[in-house]
Amino acid sequence: MEEITIYKFQLEAIKEALRVTANIHDSRNKMKDGETCHDRMVRQAEKYAENALKGKKDIEVRYI
Repeated sequence: MEEITIYKFQLEAIKEALRVTANIHDSRNKMKDGETCHDRMVRQAEKYAENALKGKKDIEVRYI
């Protein structure tokens, strides 16, 4: 797998954009009627960003 380097502030901005998106679409509510692929992708991407900010970039996040 190819590795790239970005600045922490860039990853924080990505995480913030995912947070806003999740809030707008209620993506963290797994019990909502009509959970979408978008919801699962946003949750997964948020977790990847959170892990990377904690220095755990190699942890795989399940798509659920």
